[in-house]
Parts: sequence; C-alpha cells; structure tokens
Amino acid sequence: MKAKEWGIALLVVLALVAVGLWDALWGTSLPIWSAYLLPVSVAALTFETVGGFLAGAAATVMFLLFSPSARQWQLEMLLAWSLGFVGWGGILGYLQWQARSFRELSQRLRDHEHLRDALVEFLVHDLRSPLTNIISGLETLLATTEDHLSPEDHELIELALIGAHRLLTMVNSILDLRKLEEGKFPLYLKEFDPQEAVGEALRQVQLWARQNNVSLQVHLAPEVPERIVADRWVLIRILVNLLSNALKYTPSGGTITVSVSRDDGWVHFSVADQGPGIPKEYLDRIFDRFVQVEARKAGAAVGTGLGLTFCKLAVEAHNGRIWVESEVGEGTTVHFVIPPVVGQSTVPNEAIAPAQR
Repeated sequence: MKAKEWGIALLVVLALVAVGLWDALWGTSLPIWSAYLLPVSVAALTFETVGGFLAGAAATVMFLLFSPSARQWQLEMLLAWSLGFVGWGGILGYLQWQARSFRELSQRLRDHEHLRDALVEFLVHDLRSPLTNIISGLETLLATTEDHLSPEDHELIELALIGAHRLLTMVNSILDLRKLEEGKFPLYLKEFDPQEAVGEALRQVQLWARQNNVSLQVHLAPEVPERIVADRWVLIRILVNLLSNALKYTPSGGTITVSVSRDDGWVHFSVADQGPGIPKEYLDRIFDRFVQVEARKAGAAVGTGLGLTFCKLAVEAHNGRIWVESEVGEGTTVHFVIPPVVGQSTVPNEAIAPAQR
C-alpha cells in the first residue's frame, strides 16, 4: 500500500477503537453503536470490498466487546447488527470497486478514441493535397482537350472527377468534425449572395447529376434577402453534402429541388429528392455519426457516412437548426435554417484557404 493508504488504515483502526471506548463509557445513555458505520464506510471507500468486509468484521468485534447495549440485546438483534456492519462494508466496498472499474474503463475508451481520431486525422489530412491536385489536373485536362476527346473518354474523366469530388468532401468532413464537436471550428463570416452560394453548390455536383440523369432545380422565394452574413464556403459544403446524399438515392430521370425562402426572419434552405425515403425509426437519429451503419444492416437507405453529421454541426455552429422530413416511397427533404446575420464572433486559429474548405 501507499503511504496515504497506510495512513487511512491507521485512522480507521483508531476510529474503531475510539468509537468502542466511547460506546463503553456512554453507550448506556446514547445510541452510539451506529457510529461504527463511519470508519467502516471510510475503509470501504478506500480499500473497496476486502477493506469493507474487514472493517465491518472489526466493528462487530468492537461492538460485542465494548457496547453495553450488546449485553442487553437478544441473539437475533446482535446477529442483525453484526451482519449489518459486515454487509454494509462489503456492499459499499463492492460499489466503490465497480465505480473505479467503470472510471478506468471509460478512461481507456477515451484514450483509445483519442488515439483513433488522431490517427485518422493524420492519415486523412495527407489525402487532401493529392486529391486537390487530382481534381485540378482532371478539370484542366477536360477543359483543354474536350473537343478532341471521344464520348467514352469524356465520360471516364467525368466519372473520375465525380469520385474525386466525393472523396474530397468526405475528407474535409472527417477533418472538421472534431473541431465542430469541440466548438473550435472557425467560421469565416462575410456578406454574400445566398443565390450565388446555391449556384456554386449545384456547379460542384452537376457532373454527377448529369451522369445519373437527374435534374437539378432551384426555387428562390421573392422574400429571400439579397445578402446574408455567414461562412460562405461552409454553407456551400452543407449544400453539397445534402445534394450528394440526394443524388445517391434519386433514381435516373428523377429531380432534386433546392429551395430558399424566408421563415420568420430566418433564411430557410431545403433539398428535396425523389429517393426511397427513410424509415421513421431512423428519422430522429439521422444526423448521428454511426446511425448509417445500423441502417444499412437493416437494408435502409440512410446517410452517406459523416456528411449529415457535418451538416448538423455546421448549421448549429451558425446558430441554426436542421431537420428531416421523409416518407418511405415518397422521397426525403432536408431543411435547415440560419439567421441572416450569424451572432457569433470568429477568431480563426489557422489559415484555411477557400479551396481547401
């Protein structure tokens, strides 16, 4: 044992002796026998199950030797109090052992999660630069040689671009999730036109939509403000994630509709698809990080990995709200609202270029 534990053990012994002497002197007029439970409790909380049992047994011996009450009680009463001392020490010690085991297990899990997240972030971070280079190279190749490419080659390059953009979106989401969860994600607020942001999001997914033969439509309400203050690139990423999710499940020939309106002073965005819809049992958990694994095992078309989790955290970082409306067989609509002026100060702790965001 450590010096501190030896000290506590000595105090427990002295406390038991003191209670015993106190009981011997004044036990006839005061119900002092319950005071034995105090050192027993200290021993149980310090030395757990074994310490609680031993202290309870010692308290029983002291009680039988010194207490005037013990000489007056019948055997049943003495047995009840003796078992009470031992049982109290053992049960309290066992609960203390369980609590300590749970704390240690929780700490190990936190350590493993931190190690896992650090490893994932380390590996994924190094993927972003080569992916950006791949996308730039493919876009340049497509722009400079488009007139000389056969339809098959043109389609292959477009498919490669679609896959690269999807992978870059996932990489960015993984890297930013922890910052969003910890409230450390920097928002770069500036004034911009929400219609232009929607157009940029559509541009980023138009190749995928064309390959899937899916139409993209935009509905802008007349009352939508011409300028809002938010993080433009984060808003575009939210829309791209929602559009990507819709494209994954909308059948060929279907339509995805992006709508922007004004709702009680909030700017209301929505992305509606014509996919299979989401079962009701998953709607409340659709934005949880790992719900898509459970849903896919059950055969439900839910989520695209971490994209929806990123959307929820990013909208909430703007002091907004996000929710889903869906019926099986009738498609899904994801709504989110943000204030036209985000009431949050931004103190960026790292320089992030727009192309990397």
